[in-house]
Amino acid sequence: MLIRYVWRNCDFHGEKQGADPIDAFWVEATQEEAEDGIFPGLMPTEIAESRKLAVRFHELAQQKDDLARPFCFLVARDLRLIRPLPLIYPTSSMWNTYSPFTAMPEVYIRTLDEIRNLKVPFTNED
Repeated sequence: MLIRYVWRNCDFHGEKQGADPIDAFWVEATQEEAEDGIFPGLMPTEIAESRKLAVRFHELAQQKDDLARPFCFLVARDLRLIRPLPLIYPTSSMWNTYSPFTAMPEVYIRTLDEIRNLKVPFTNED
């Protein structure tokens, strides 16, 4: 699984905004990685949504990398939030210039548990 972005102090948890802020990471996965490492922690409706989004964005994912990772998730550091979202979510024009995501050096992880202790080079604010 690949992490390219971080949303520092993310307060978007599920359908409600304003939850306690926690860092969240943008995780991109292959179908195998999603099935083995992410789907076991999701509800059937979330798995179905993830599959639907992966089909929709598979071609774009292939353009980004040799190994397509069309299964994308916003994952909180404490793993309480694992939300399937479209591949374009962190870079979408819906954010205008106010995207909460910060690009970071690519980090490859084998399990979501690695996110709990992930050290991230942060922005000039630190």
